[in-house]
Amino acid sequence: MSRADQTDPGQSDPESVAPLLGGEAPEVEVLVGSWDVEGGRLLDAVAVMDRLRSPGGCPWVAAQDHASLAPFVLEEAHEVTEALEAVIADPDDVRLREELTDELHEVRSRILEVIDAHAAESGPVVWEDPRWKACLFCDACRAELAVREDVGLAAGVRATTRARLVDAGVTTLTALAERTRPVEGLDDEQLAVLRSQAGLQLIEPTPQEPLPFEVFAPELLARLPAPSEGDVFFDFEGDPMWRGATATDTGLEYLFGSLTASGDFVPFWAHDREQERAALVGFVDWLRERLQQWPGLHVFHYSGYERSALTRLAARHGVYEAEVAQLLEGDVFVDLYAVVKSAVRVGSRSYSIKALEPLYMGDELRDADGVTAGGDSIIEYQRYREAVAEGDELEAAARLEDLRQYNEYDCLSTLRL
Repeated sequence: MSRADQTDPGQSDPESVAPLLGGEAPEVEVLVGSWDVEGGRLLDAVAVMDRLRSPGGCPWVAAQDHASLAPFVLEEAHEVTEALEAVIADPDDVRLREELTDELHEVRSRILEVIDAHAAESGPVVWEDPRWKACLFCDACRAELAVREDVGLAAGVRATTRARLVDAGVTTLTALAERTRPVEGLDDEQLAVLRSQAGLQLIEPTPQEPLPFEVFAPELLARLPAPSEGDVFFDFEGDPMWRGATATDTGLEYLFGSLTASGDFVPFWAHDREQERAALVGFVDWLRERLQQWPGLHVFHYSGYERSALTRLAARHGVYEAEVAQLLEGDVFVDLYAVVKSAVRVGSRSYSIKALEPLYMGDELRDADGVTAGGDSIIEYQRYREAVAEGDELEAAARLEDLRQYNEYDCLSTLRL
């Protein structure tokens, strides 16, 4: 119960004070003051969270830990980092102030609203309660969507798209796969894509076809460059939570992982800014030497992160900016994520490289234990740093080996794809 639901005997009216004054009510006016002590609302929030995380509370809230919350924190941190970079470039830029002011005001207002609502009720929230927004992607939302075969499970369906489909009576994957009539707010091409996507996701995987798929633009796949003995399959590992000597010195690319077409894994490690610069120089020099031997080689990667990170690193360290720009502006780097999205549909809500691996990794699928996802790698690198700080060389080496294997597998997956 919150303090708003409790009475305050002794201050609410003169009669309640009478027993303290020998049975007579005071002849003075009693003014009721606020008894919300400083930090009281925070204690309300703690009480609500304690109830939600306790047995009988909210299963999703109870299941959260640092690893599961990391992606949400990182998303917000990236937005603030962009605003910080803008202020560094131009001290008069107002984006940081606006970002923080808007975010803090919105978050504070929403937190107070949620605290008051939860404090006045008992039990977890109910799915599709109009007071609460569903992200559609967290574990709790995925569980609710799966139970209902909800249309929000279809890849490419965001909250606004789902709302339009639901308004049109399209509430399940099956209904979407069978929908032929128009849906207000969606053009015919968009609806056709979503219909095909839903149909693929409804196909039950088999040992012969572990991941249903269709190639809808074979001509785009045909544009992929011919293989070269010098080809490289590249993947970064980074720690966005890393902090340097100043408040604005954040984020470290600690591993430049490269797998050659012949199967050699070449890592470039960095655990501070100086080493990060050396890793960038080493990687670019190594790649340029290979280009001299194999002028037709390509560097394959999955998603645009590798390109943007290389550009950012060259600018940060003031080294090889022209060389990196030349590599990226040519046709050396090939983003396989863009290729997949432009030509292939798969029966999965996710198009991450991990989700595609049943197509081509066979019996070599990722082990469920250890480092298996980007969020895991961030936590694992933090554990490595803690081991170094404690002087535990064996533990630090074991953590780095886990990260190396994770990165090498990502590179191998890119090659197989």
